[in-house]
Amino acid sequence: MNTPASPCVRMGLLLALSLAAAASLIAADPNLPTDAPHAARTEFVQQYCVDCHDGYTQEGDLNLAELEFQPADASNLRRWVTIFDRVQSGEMPPQDAEVPDQQPREDFLAAIAAPIHQTLQQQTRTLGRVRSRRLNRTEYENTMQDLLGIDIPLQEFLPEDTYHDGFATVAQTQQISLHLMEKYLDAADASLDEAFRRALDGDAKPFRHTFTSAELGRQVGQRDPWHVGDKTIAWSATLIYHGRVPETEVRRTGWYRITLHDAHAVNIQPGEGVWCTVRTGVGFAHAPMMFLAGIFRADEQPRDQTFEAWIRKGHLIEARPSDHTVERVRGTGLNNYRGSARDKRPLPKVPGLAYSSITMESIHKAPPREQVAQLLFSETTIDQNLSRDEIAALMKRFATRAFRRPLTDQALLPYLALVDEDLAAGIGPREALKRGYRTILCSPRFLFLTETPGELDDHAVASRLSFFLWSTMPDQTLMAAADAGELTQPETRRHHVQRMLNDDRAEALVDALADQWLNLREIDFTSPDAGLYPEFDETLQQSMIDETHAFLATLIRDDLPAANIVDSDFAMLNERLAKHYDIPGVHHQNVQTVSLAPEHHRGGLITQGSILKVTANGTTTSPVVRGAFINERILGVEIPPPPDNVPAIEPDIRGAVSIRDQLAKHSDQTSCAACHIKIDPPGFALENYDVIGGWRTRYRNSKAARKGLPVDPHHQTAKGEAFEDIEQFKQIVLRDPEQIARNFTHQLVTYSTGAPVSFSDRRVIEAILDQTQPQRYGIRSLIQAVVDSPIFLTK
Repeated sequence: MNTPASPCVRMGLLLALSLAAAASLIAADPNLPTDAPHAARTEFVQQYCVDCHDGYTQEGDLNLAELEFQPADASNLRRWVTIFDRVQSGEMPPQDAEVPDQQPREDFLAAIAAPIHQTLQQQTRTLGRVRSRRLNRTEYENTMQDLLGIDIPLQEFLPEDTYHDGFATVAQTQQISLHLMEKYLDAADASLDEAFRRALDGDAKPFRHTFTSAELGRQVGQRDPWHVGDKTIAWSATLIYHGRVPETEVRRTGWYRITLHDAHAVNIQPGEGVWCTVRTGVGFAHAPMMFLAGIFRADEQPRDQTFEAWIRKGHLIEARPSDHTVERVRGTGLNNYRGSARDKRPLPKVPGLAYSSITMESIHKAPPREQVAQLLFSETTIDQNLSRDEIAALMKRFATRAFRRPLTDQALLPYLALVDEDLAAGIGPREALKRGYRTILCSPRFLFLTETPGELDDHAVASRLSFFLWSTMPDQTLMAAADAGELTQPETRRHHVQRMLNDDRAEALVDALADQWLNLREIDFTSPDAGLYPEFDETLQQSMIDETHAFLATLIRDDLPAANIVDSDFAMLNERLAKHYDIPGVHHQNVQTVSLAPEHHRGGLITQGSILKVTANGTTTSPVVRGAFINERILGVEIPPPPDNVPAIEPDIRGAVSIRDQLAKHSDQTSCAACHIKIDPPGFALENYDVIGGWRTRYRNSKAARKGLPVDPHHQTAKGEAFEDIEQFKQIVLRDPEQIARNFTHQLVTYSTGAPVSFSDRRVIEAILDQTQPQRYGIRSLIQAVVDSPIFLTK
């Protein structure tokens, strides 16, 4: 292990001032009187601040006449950092008040910054920048699967993660409780049972069966597909569960590969298609939850469509057209298709999904049985003659992998003591070993990332890097580099970053950024009003998600500039989403790169359907909600919570009063204006997009779906720059691509380290931006620079 350098040497000017002017001021006179910072703060506040922020006025709920300066107190520190930022940006004092000269402003900023940095230096030196971080649910599931060679889902065992600044990796909000430990025990038991069963007993007899059209037509009802000649057909219908296939009900929970043979569309015009879903579930009203296995586009050409899905015992397959942009038959139109009458009933004239048969086969997404045994037992023969020494050796090997670092014999003793108790109680060696593994899987050394204050050692770097890029434990290659002490060497570490980003497992980073940073985990939180938005369907929503994932993956793969977050000349579309965006000439099933023109009104993340949906409530849009999201997640502008006594804006769903009129009255309140001057501009810029991301020039309402009040997106930024629409707003934002990159770097640092960017991290952020400026702040370059930074490489 490398000996940690002195924090002062290690952090260097990182923990100096954020502003060069303030930094030079501090360094200029080492004989500055000790009370000079206090005097600078007091004089500035008295002259420029207390008129609005005294005990009587307290604008913004801030009383500077009585606010002490105590940076050791976290709440107090946050308030002074806010004051620093407002003064540094020129927001305060306001332009209509007395504006301070440059020197008093710099003196004031320096008087705030120096003690804050000193305080944070000491905290980092003694406790580290980030507290102990626990694996979140995704990381836990992935790690258990890699560690044990299993493929069973585990997230459902654990309660929902807590989020801070949008991320489930932030240590300060993670709690541990008796209830949570019980859940970890349950998950560990299920995982070990599965791993030991596969390794010792082998897999259950695999299931594989092809259900012919005749078999699929045995049960006939309006919710089942129709048996027509040698085809099975599910129609485009409003009837819930239409297309369910009772014959496919599974008898054993597990992973299955589902193939619809010769799938094609019927009742469509030449060159057209119909979008379909394959789902699994009970398929009856007493258990309405259905699970999406995949979407596809059926056209005239018969093709096999294959999907993999985790299917629970008693669940069946449902395959049907789910395209709400094509004609659908009402459920009553299918009610009489029963018994012998089915041969006489005319076929519906709406589009349908036809297929000749369905093949279902049980599969394992985990390694084969032999590899599972190797992971658990190495070359040891596991039988009732297993000795205590062999158990100890296996536990040490397993703990080394589980704890992601070498383990001493002394550190193993507490775990072996429990095994000795089991053996003394007459428990067999095989079961004792399994119980020993259980104690390891419930150890803080496994559940938490093990780090000590100061520079991270090689194994801590390996874990932090792997959980950042792959959301799982380090692979053998990374662990070998850590064992060799190579990950503290910049060139070797950079090689591994590039290797890992090129690996398919880096899809986990894309998923995490989409679900956490961009909040796509809540895309099902609201359901669009079917009366106002009849074109919305499950295929559209999944296409939106696929677009965002593919877009992020492209930014990372090609090291595209961070400015693409706000605007780009391409989008990742399939036919369903292109149709929704009114972009012609796109006919492919999978999302692919599509060039954009100005009339498409797309480009970047902020105009993607997924983002626009998660920032709407399903019925109406709110510039406040979207504006706050764009400010905080994309532009890096912090928006404080509204005062408790200010009611929320509720858009008029009748369309009688515009949201602009309501916000104008709302923002006239002094307590609201300071925030709305930042919130409203991006929110209004996006008003041409409805709740499902479609382009609109008029609002939809309950009286006339497409003939509501006209949309007016014009506004001005907090700096007074006017814009007429989203395109002009984007151009204003793109004048400062560095700020877009700065915010994205903040997001990466928060997610990868488990702690938000603090005041003392700001200079490192600026160094990262300087380093990546020649690459125009390429996304891949920013990821590499974050990994190479002192923030990432220290606790």
